[in-house]
Amino acid sequence: MGILNQLDTPNFKTSKSDKQIIEYIRNNAEKVIYMSISEAAKETNTGEATVTRFAKKMGFSGFQDFKVTLAQEISLKNSNSIINNEISNNEDVLETANKLLRNNINVLERTVNKLNTNDIYECADLIKNCKKAYFMGVGYSGIVAQDSNYKFMRIGINSMYYQDTHTMIMMSALANEGEVVLAISHSGETEEIIKSVKIAKENGAKIIAITENENSTLARVSDINLNYVSSETLLESGAVSSKIAQIFIVDLIYTQVVKEMQIDAVSRKIKTTEAIYK
Repeated sequence: MGILNQLDTPNFKTSKSDKQIIEYIRNNAEKVIYMSISEAAKETNTGEATVTRFAKKMGFSGFQDFKVTLAQEISLKNSNSIINNEISNNEDVLETANKLLRNNINVLERTVNKLNTNDIYECADLIKNCKKAYFMGVGYSGIVAQDSNYKFMRIGINSMYYQDTHTMIMMSALANEGEVVLAISHSGETEEIIKSVKIAKENGAKIIAITENENSTLARVSDINLNYVSSETLLESGAVSSKIAQIFIVDLIYTQVVKEMQIDAVSRKIKTTEAIYK
């Protein structure tokens, strides 16, 4: 039996909170697959533990597992769309372009509303004054980490990025007090990133995390967690919206560093540009 059918006839005794969650999912199933557990708890006027218990009553290991199956079920139901539930296979390119544009704008606006400006100031201060900055990410997040390293290197920040995860872990073992690790992970649960960050933190480095999941392991072990909003579902891994949100946060920190460094940042960027084009 599918999730949507099971909601109509649950095979367990439902509490008042369960009924609230069921009613919300019935009316907002396509929204739920985009939500973090904290957002789901807020929207259903329950708690995160209650949402987790509900998912387990439904036969899943947790809310994440519940969302995967729900997303698959919705995807099969909306067979006219193989990409996401807003884009039809038969629409023209301009219509698709406008939908993607609106989606990305929405992601950025929601991310800005969620950011703590004091955290941005603190991140900029840490990177500006650090002995060395390590940028970490794996897969698509690794591309953003590599771009971030390039940005800060151009203005004279002693920065490093390693694509090889073994090298990343080894360099974390050499991290020291006065150094900064900026780790990017959409899920906040990437094994190699978690291992690297924990090692670096034990050695005294400050940890900045950029992740969609504010309750993730990476968020918990970081000194500063910069949380973004994404419309990416579990069936759309690698969606552009999440990468745009990651790049936006890095760019915000970078711009603040440049503002604080003023002429030094500008002159260093000019030097690196001239070196390339000589």
